[in-house]
Formats: sequence, C-alpha cells, structure tokens
Amino acid sequence: MISKFEKEAKQFVKKKEGKKPSKSSNGSLDKRILKIGYRDIDIHVVTPTLALDNMDDIGQYLPHKNLIEIQISQHPLDEVNTVLHELLHVLVSDMGETQKGGALSDIEDEERFVFSLSNALTQVFRDNKWLLAYMQSKFNE
Repeated sequence: MISKFEKEAKQFVKKKEGKKPSKSSNGSLDKRILKIGYRDIDIHVVTPTLALDNMDDIGQYLPHKNLIEIQISQHPLDEVNTVLHELLHVLVSDMGETQKGGALSDIEDEERFVFSLSNALTQVFRDNKWLLAYMQSKFNE
C-alpha cells in the first residue's frame, strides 16, 4: 500500500519533470556545486591515482580548496554513498566538531562517524526512494 506522502511525492515528481531525467543531464557529478553555508563546494569527478588506489579512497574533501573529488566509474549506489560521505565531512567540519575539543577531533572518530552515517543514510534513501522526492516537494511549498 502506498502512503499518502509517497503518492504526493510521486505526483510532484511527475508534474515537475514530466518524464524521468536522462542520465546525461542529471546523472553527472562533474563540475557540480554544493552550496553549503556561505561557501560553494565544487565537485570534480577524477580518474583514480596510484595514491588513492593504494588507500582505497574513492572520494575526498579538500577543505582549503572547497573541493570534493569523487573517483570515476563507481557503481551508482557506491557513488551516492561516496557523495553523502564527503558531504558529511564538510558538514561536521563546518559545525566545528573536527576542531580541537570537538566530538570528532580525532580523525579516526570522524571517519568512523561519517562512514557509519553515510552508509545508514544511503540505505534509508535506497529503501525509501519516495522520501527524497517527498522532501523536495515540501521545500518548494
């Protein structure tokens, strides 16, 4: 059974888009910008480098450049998770929690928290595909 919220979200998406977005127009991350607080965070899709390959990193946040790099050719769900992961790094840093005395001042604590939360959020959004469309419809009211 479809909930009232899910039905509203689906109707909103149909009305707003008319059809499903093509992968070429909305599916690309490269050269996108995340607006976070007073800053614009650029997203670049990059080819893996030897250093990144050896560290098993598939994304990184470079705070002094206001840049998130995401490795190319990830599985779509992994790419979503990586974007959420790097976004969470931006947010916890902006909240001051990575500074001395902050709850995530230890890099390992920060990484563990961001890893766990991005995995959980990815799972929630995957299992409840209507949720993002519903929230988007409420932002536009």
